Amino acid sequence: MGKISVMCKDNDDIFKFPCDYPIKIFGLNQPELKQTICSIVESHVGQLHDNQITTKKSSKGKYVSITVRIIATSRKQLDTINHELQSSPLVSYLL
Repeated sequence: MGKISVMCKDNDDIFKFPCDYPIKIFGLNQPELKQTICSIVESHVGQLHDNQITTKKSSKGKYVSITVRIIATSRKQLDTINHELQSSPLVSYLL
């Protein structure tokens, strides 16, 4: 399956850093998905807390969406996180 990524244009003017930034990730409902996502994000923002992570299963339970809210400090940080998440074979879609 190909990956789809929806990201904003390279225009830093739409962000005022630091800012609250949600990252929404979709993938097959596998136990290692959440841990993989958290590891990738934590390598760029530090330790995540449970209140920063929201998980929702699809109606049939085959897929899961995980939203991680971070305090983004730069466009480069967001681009790096997005690139690493897209590179993970466990991630199907990224918003």
